[in-house]
Amino acid sequence: MSKKIGIIGGGISGTCLGYNLSLYEEAEVVLFEKDRIGCGTTAKSAGTVCLFDDSLNNRYWDVRLYGFETYLKMEAEEKGSAGFDQTGTLVVATSEEVEKTIKAGIALARSAGYTGEYITDKKKIEEILPGINTDVILGAGYTKDDGYFDGTMISNTFAKKMQENGATILTGIAVTELLKEGDQVTGLKTSDGKSYDFDIIVDCTGPWSRFTGELAGIDVPIWHTKAEAFFLAPPIKRENYIFPIIKYPAFYGLRAGDNIFICKSHLSMDLDDPMHAGQWDPDKLPQTGGTDEYFIEFLFDQMDEYIPELADSGQVSSWLSYRAETRDFLPIIGETPLKNYLLATGYGGNGVIEAPAVSRDLAKYIMRGESTLLLEEWAFMRLV
Repeated sequence: MSKKIGIIGGGISGTCLGYNLSLYEEAEVVLFEKDRIGCGTTAKSAGTVCLFDDSLNNRYWDVRLYGFETYLKMEAEEKGSAGFDQTGTLVVATSEEVEKTIKAGIALARSAGYTGEYITDKKKIEEILPGINTDVILGAGYTKDDGYFDGTMISNTFAKKMQENGATILTGIAVTELLKEGDQVTGLKTSDGKSYDFDIIVDCTGPWSRFTGELAGIDVPIWHTKAEAFFLAPPIKRENYIFPIIKYPAFYGLRAGDNIFICKSHLSMDLDDPMHAGQWDPDKLPQTGGTDEYFIEFLFDQMDEYIPELADSGQVSSWLSYRAETRDFLPIIGETPLKNYLLATGYGGNGVIEAPAVSRDLAKYIMRGESTLLLEEWAFMRLV
């Protein structure tokens, strides 16, 4: 018996779920995207899927590995389809607690067959990241195996694959109303005046889910934190040098062409600080600019302390995005108080990392009714 599933949102969360659902023969999937596939906050994602850092607790390390290997296989099938740039990653330990997290991540990466080492030799660290201040760190974890991906390319690849499997994608179509009978959702209406009946509707709209949730009469417990990214022109250009992903507790960076992308870490955001977090309208985000002086000052202060060479960089450009965050900085996946209305949102800065494993498990739950530990621990009800 077929099951009709509507997905709202064509970013990495929605397209990845759509693809996983399309693998079930009895799934009839329609995805609605009010703009273009892979735009919005997905297009502004840094796309890092590092084998070890603190952005996702080591308890969920298998989620990280599954995401990384999903995209590697995608690249193997068609080069460029995931936009992989293998730069390696340097994760810097500024305290013993961070050091323990890095060392555990290295052990997990090596157990899966990848390289990883914890380095205390300051000269070796300086070779990997020239200009670093090694006087204020304990050491650093390093692997050459990982890097970053392109969220827009990934989303379009998943979209292509789900369409090949018979799913439908409607772009330029906004969901304007959810149809309900009693305590369950039965369908939706769209901006072109059409109505659709569904057995299940999944909200994959990220920062927009607070507003789509209102259509369902649900208070989705997420906040928006500011992902303020700055593109810097480094003062020294080195031939044949690959700038790695750099991870510090409060910020991260990666290469972006000839420039360096720098952004504040989502785990360092204070949800009670109105400068860091609030409930804002993502539709009002500018394509470029919109950043606050506070963040650039904060990041340059961090670089003054940790990477003095980069503190002499010139700012090329900047942009502002919003991350959808929960109080525990983990996503909201699965059932809600409204029957047949599910969520796959609140990924914060980890949508690229987490979407493949979440979508695999959520698709199985939708089609087979089989839950997993991941869905149980990231359920809506933990937050109410």
